[in-house]
Amino acid sequence: MTMVRAGFSQLMAVGAHALFVEWLDTFIRDMEYDKVFNMETSTKQMETEIQFAGLPPMPEKTENAPTEYRDGIQGGAINYVNLTYSLGCRTSWELLEDDQYGVIKQVPKAIARSAQYTQEAVPWNVFNLGFTSLTTTDGVSLFNTSHPLLGGPISTTMAPGLTNVIASAGTYPNRPSPDVDLSITALQLMNNQFERMPDSQGIPIAVRPREILIPPELRFIATELLGSPGKPYTGDNEVNALLPLDLSFRVIHWFTSQSAWFAVADKANHQLKFFWRYKPDNAYDDDFDTGAMKTKSTMRFSAGATTWIGTWGSNGP
Repeated sequence: MTMVRAGFSQLMAVGAHALFVEWLDTFIRDMEYDKVFNMETSTKQMETEIQFAGLPPMPEKTENAPTEYRDGIQGGAINYVNLTYSLGCRTSWELLEDDQYGVIKQVPKAIARSAQYTQEAVPWNVFNLGFTSLTTTDGVSLFNTSHPLLGGPISTTMAPGLTNVIASAGTYPNRPSPDVDLSITALQLMNNQFERMPDSQGIPIAVRPREILIPPELRFIATELLGSPGKPYTGDNEVNALLPLDLSFRVIHWFTSQSAWFAVADKANHQLKFFWRYKPDNAYDDDFDTGAMKTKSTMRFSAGATTWIGTWGSNGP
C-alpha cells in the first residue's frame, strides 16, 4: 500500500490551528523487559541451551567398601529461534511534497514506536503463556506444580523438608495449587517454595525471590503488602514480617491477566533470556518510477526461559 494525498487531505490545507499526531504527541512507556530478562547477543539462526544435573549427595562409605560411582545427567534442551520482525511505510512523492505540516516526514518515528511494542510484547508472553504452552528444558510449562527433576524420585527424598511442598516424588513446584491471589499468605507460600528449592539431584540451592512482577491492577495491594512497616490489614501494631525479605515489586503493563502475579530471583539466579540477533535498523529508498519514498525497520530476536529455577508464578483466582 502507498499513502497518497487523498487519504490525508487535511495536510494539504494551510491554516489548521493544531494537529494531534499520536505517535508524536503521546508518550509510550519506558522499556520494561530489559529490567527482568537477561539480555544476550546471538550470531546464529538459533541458540540452543541444554540442562545438565550434577551428582547426588555423597553417601556414607563403610569400612573397606568400594567408593560408589555415579553419573551426571544430561537433561533436555531448548531452542531460542531468532525470528524476524519488519514493518514499512510507502509514501507518494506528491504527499511528501505537499504536506504543509511535516507530519509525513515523521512517519519513521511511528515505525520505531511499533518496533518498541513488539520488543516488549514478545518477551512478556513468556510469562503470559507460562502457565500453558511456554515450556522449558524439562518439557512442562514454565510455571508448574510438578517440574520433573532429572535425579528422579530419590531427589526429593534427599532434599530436606519437601514432604509438604511437592505434589509428587521427583518433582518440585514453582506454582501454587490451587492458584492464589496476591496476599501476605501467598507471599509467604512463595518465599517458602523458594527457600526449599533443590537442584535436580536434591541438593538445596541458594536462590531467593527479589522482585514481584504484577499487572497494574495489583499495584495498590502490593504497596500495602510490601510498603508498610506494620502488618497489613491489622490494627494490632504487629511488625510486617515480609520486610526482612527485602522484596520489591515492579508493575508490568504487558501482562494480559489482571490477577496473575510472579516472583523472580536476581538475574544471575534465573534463566529468563532475550537474544538480540539484529537490533532495529531503519532503511530508506526511493521508487525510481513513481518517486515514492519507502521506509522500513527490521529486527531479529528471541526470548524464552531455559529453566524454571529462580521463577515462580500464580495465575490468580
